Amino acid sequence: MRKTTYKARSGRTMFRPVFNKEFERLAFEGNYGFCLACGEEAEGVEPDARGYTCSSCEEPKVYGLEELVLMGLAR
Repeated sequence: MRKTTYKARSGRTMFRPVFNKEFERLAFEGNYGFCLACGEEAEGVEPDARGYTCSSCEEPKVYGLEELVLMGLAR
């Protein structure tokens, strides 16, 4: 999945997924998420998930793909 960076209000560099065909396919399949802290994809994540712990960076920044769209963080 493609990703871009952005600056959070805290000044920290974060990641967000790019809304494209691959994002759409993963969202349609369900159970996929994205870590805003490190940019890794996560499996086994509910569509409305917020603040799950990432298995890669251990930050509580994993969100379901549909939730990211609702939050305006998928570009």
